Amino acid sequence: MRVLIADADPAFAAAARAALRSDALVVEVVADAAAALERAAETPYAAVVLDLALPGGRGVELLARLRRRRVTSPILALTADGKPAARIAALRFGADDCLVRPVLLAELVARVHALARRAGRPSGDVLEVEDLVLHCAKRRGFRGGRAIPLTDREFAALEQLVRAHGQPVSSADLLATLWHGKSAPRDNFIAVLMMRVRKKEAIFSKWKCFKLREKSYFFCFFMLFLVILLI
Repeated sequence: MRVLIADADPAFAAAARAALRSDALVVEVVADAAAALERAAETPYAAVVLDLALPGGRGVELLARLRRRRVTSPILALTADGKPAARIAALRFGADDCLVRPVLLAELVARVHALARRAGRPSGDVLEVEDLVLHCAKRRGFRGGRAIPLTDREFAALEQLVRAHGQPVSSADLLATLWHGKSAPRDNFIAVLMMRVRKKEAIFSKWKCFKLREKSYFFCFFMLFLVILLI
């Protein structure tokens, strides 16, 4: 599951990120309201941990702005105001849960999991490899939290490679998936398709994710970064 932490305190954000990552969650961190709005609107996170004191956020108004932008991810609001009225306001303006600082990290992790379960986020529908995320039902791909514009066939090819978990996928298998048994396209169809995906993906990362050889494709890991090899 992918979680967004939007918090202006770098020490707390780092500690929360480490706690969530140790519980097998993929975590992104932003430190201001503008970045929180942008990321949350682009990516359907399993949960958003939101500091109500973010620069430019204007308290609970940030919650209202997120909901106005059709952000449906569950939101765990963090507030330094211990009065019941502050928690009630956060819930009324769009938070699904609220914690008062200082926050116990174990409780934060537990509440994030509870929010994701309550929202029914389907784990099998979302494929993640490092910072590459594929939302299969919506046919949308993200790299580092940013959307990658993929056609249906480009998405299908990428999905098949990710689901292979590092095992080689032949060009024939890719053609069968993409062409559904119909007449085969030109001989270099797969190579051209993968080069298009590489070009689109490269916009969002300085790391080259495709290397061209011939005949089959597979995922592998090198220096903790995702690499797609065509051999």
